[in-house]
Amino acid sequence: MKKILNFLKNIIIIAYILLIIFVTICLISYNDFQVTQLGQTTLLPVIDEDLKPDFTVGDLLIIQKNKLTDVKEGDKVFFYRKRFGEVTVNFAPVTSVQQVSNTESTFTVEGDYKFSSSNFIGKVDTITVIPKVGGVLSVLQSKWGFLFLGVFPSLVAFLYTLHSVVTEVIGTDDEEKTKKRKKKKKTEKHSKEDEEEKVVDDKKEMAESAETVENKSEEIKEEKTEEVVTEKEIKETVVEKEEPKEKEDAKESTSVVETDAAEEKQAENTQVVEQGAEEFKVQEEKREAEEVQETKTEEQPKQEEKTDEEKRRAAIEAKMKSMTEEEKRALIKAKLDSMTDEEKRALIEAKRKKLEAEKNKKDDQ
Repeated sequence: MKKILNFLKNIIIIAYILLIIFVTICLISYNDFQVTQLGQTTLLPVIDEDLKPDFTVGDLLIIQKNKLTDVKEGDKVFFYRKRFGEVTVNFAPVTSVQQVSNTESTFTVEGDYKFSSSNFIGKVDTITVIPKVGGVLSVLQSKWGFLFLGVFPSLVAFLYTLHSVVTEVIGTDDEEKTKKRKKKKKTEKHSKEDEEEKVVDDKKEMAESAETVENKSEEIKEEKTEEVVTEKEIKETVVEKEEPKEKEDAKESTSVVETDAAEEKQAENTQVVEQGAEEFKVQEEKREAEEVQETKTEEQPKQEEKTDEEKRRAAIEAKMKSMTEEEKRALIKAKLDSMTDEEKRALIEAKRKKLEAEKNKKDDQ
């Protein structure tokens, strides 16, 4: 329904525009007698009763101008008549035709009225009659009719169209400005979000790099501590491996010494019994001398043990120096794998305390 109404409205508007254009052309084409003449065709609205009874008021007469040679006596013709300064349109039968020149003739109609061929409109038998259209055309061609029915509506339509165009242009500008603002805000928002994300990413990267550096430093410290601890453990392991043998040798030597001492004591006791009381003092003195000798003998293994321990440590250090870095690392790794977490922590803590003690000692010096 809406489409049909829009279609009808468009048809009415187009028809009105064409009508106004036609009326304007008619007004522009007025001849000297204030009648519309389009070339050889005259548009004559019947506006009074002078043309009765042949024609009715309101009809539109379309008169085609005939050649002067085609007009004969007895033909009814339309012509302009000036009387008292007014121009009227009349028609009457021709009674005589007088040729003045090749382009001009004089016609005489009933009542002995003569007029020049310049006032000739056309013959009655060649006209076309359109009923009721003459009244509408006469109204539109009038000053007030054309003003109210042609000029004012056209002016209103022009102003409305101009207003619509201006409004559309302004609205388009506003829309473009709004779009630009939205786009700008969106761009600024995205840029801010990108900057914030960049700052967050930078912070994350800095934190990760700091954490990585810290982890690496801790790993380096742990590796150094583990290397120191491992070297110590290697020495201790070598010492532990060699200590049982040395202890067994020491035990064997001690047992031999003790056996000899026991035999000597037994021999002394036997001699004391045999020799009697007289030799008791001598035996006592000898026993005391033997005890002194035994004390010296007991101190001698300790000194030998100390000397043997130093030899073992020197042998361990020589063995460590002869080992390659890969063998050291393999030995360290094997030792660390065999240790528990608590033993590792205890070794690290002991090493840390030792390093702090050495540092404090250096500071005091």
